[in-house]
Amino acid sequence: MSIAPLAAGEEVRVARRVFTALVATGLGLAVLALAVRVYMGRDAENRLSTGEAVSIAELRSPLPAAGFLACPQGYCQAAEAIPTPIFELPWERLQDYWTEVISGQKRVERIVANPESRRFVYIQHSPVLRFPDIVTVEFVQFGPDRSSIAIYSRSRYGHDDFGQNRKRVVKWLALLEKVAQPTEQPRTIVR
Repeated sequence: MSIAPLAAGEEVRVARRVFTALVATGLGLAVLALAVRVYMGRDAENRLSTGEAVSIAELRSPLPAAGFLACPQGYCQAAEAIPTPIFELPWERLQDYWTEVISGQKRVERIVANPESRRFVYIQHSPVLRFPDIVTVEFVQFGPDRSSIAIYSRSRYGHDDFGQNRKRVVKWLALLEKVAQPTEQPRTIVR
């Protein structure tokens, strides 16, 4: 069985159909991306939903894959947590340094501030589609002039974050250490 070659006019018609299908698919994807961006940009995405408020000290293993936790040793129970440094500062001063660090980050909004429990919650949106990640921060007081920080960053949507929450927490801790100068570095725990 042999296939007859297409006539010159027929080749043009096939090429036009293929091109039209590709353009229509591209436009459909662009409209879908725009719809997702508008949906993720609405005010409802900048509030905690039921079940999203957490106490870091009460978190237990296993944590969801789309999250990352850092806390001072002995503060949280989750085995996946990396340790955070101790600062020779009252927690209020550490919180001032933290505010300085966070103010330099893009697309971050504080949505909960509870100084009585030393807990603050932020939402950072991804750059293109504005997917929200929730970041809970608790300041841990070890004495009048000793404190540390616990940070739990997690994705609101999806089961994998491709390491983005880990990168965020590690980066923010490094920036905090740069401005607040910890006196005691955490011991590295190999897991």
